[in-house]
Amino acid sequence: LGLPADGQSPTFADLVAEMLRWLPRIAPPAIGVLSASLAACDSSAADPYVGRFSGSEKARGTAVLPLDQSALKGTAGVSASRWANLSERIAGTSKELWLLLGGLETYCAQMATAEGPLMRAIRAKLEGEDWDGLWQRRESLFPYGPEASTDPVEAQAIKMFTLMKMPKCVLEIGMFAGYGAAAILEGLPAGGTLISLDIDPFLKKWVEEVTSKFEEGKKHTILTGPALETLPSVSHHKFDLVFVDANKSEYKAYIEMLLKRDMLAPQAMIIVDNTLYNAMPFMPAEYDTQPKRRVYADDTASFNEWLRTHPELMQVILPIRDGVTFLCKR
Repeated sequence: LGLPADGQSPTFADLVAEMLRWLPRIAPPAIGVLSASLAACDSSAADPYVGRFSGSEKARGTAVLPLDQSALKGTAGVSASRWANLSERIAGTSKELWLLLGGLETYCAQMATAEGPLMRAIRAKLEGEDWDGLWQRRESLFPYGPEASTDPVEAQAIKMFTLMKMPKCVLEIGMFAGYGAAAILEGLPAGGTLISLDIDPFLKKWVEEVTSKFEEGKKHTILTGPALETLPSVSHHKFDLVFVDANKSEYKAYIEMLLKRDMLAPQAMIIVDNTLYNAMPFMPAEYDTQPKRRVYADDTASFNEWLRTHPELMQVILPIRDGVTFLCKR
């Protein structure tokens, strides 16, 4: 590596610059990967929404890796109660715990039967969309992925709660691909309506391309723009049910505005998603494996505590998927 002209020891920046100069000669593919990684780091620092949609680090593929197969084969015949030595006991206990944890949501999803035609249509489009391509072409406002959507089991639970509540007027704060909205629409009684707020105009068109083909679509109105700016425009409504799944750092502000502007009907119920946010609200930061998401975790923890001590509200958090809170006035 070359030294700076002044003969001093090279700085880290000097070393990186020299490395970038030599990499194209010795490993052409590596330079593109490194440059992309550096660009991603730069954009992450500047983009306040990183971690909200694109920061999950979740792999897009679902293929079973060789190590997965090897681990299953290596623990064949052992369990928490079937082992011959210490290593087998550890492996068997870990395997059983993994089966319990990994099998729970899979089984629940397999047993759930509340997904209707509109929900299936939205999910099919959601899972088949080239979200990365949309973002690269800057058609969408943010980088999205299927993991940003309401989970199928959770969405079907929300449909069930809608059926039980029988609301006349529902507000959704944060729509994304409309799977949660579809669940609410399928659960609405005759004459019921849903207003969805979403920051991205692209998603309004994306969702309406599906909902316009269904009778339930006539009950749906989508308003675009930041939620704190669009909420006042619907303040003349009295909502029986509210579903919140938008910017986690603004959750408190949404609820405060609903209360301040008297937008809740008597006995109204508010459902708030992601209130256990990757377990980070109750796990110390020392255990963070995706630290760039910590800001949303801290804001979620503050929101949960604010609700807990609020004199006018009562809440319960259920460990469905990423945590779902039900709250209402006392």
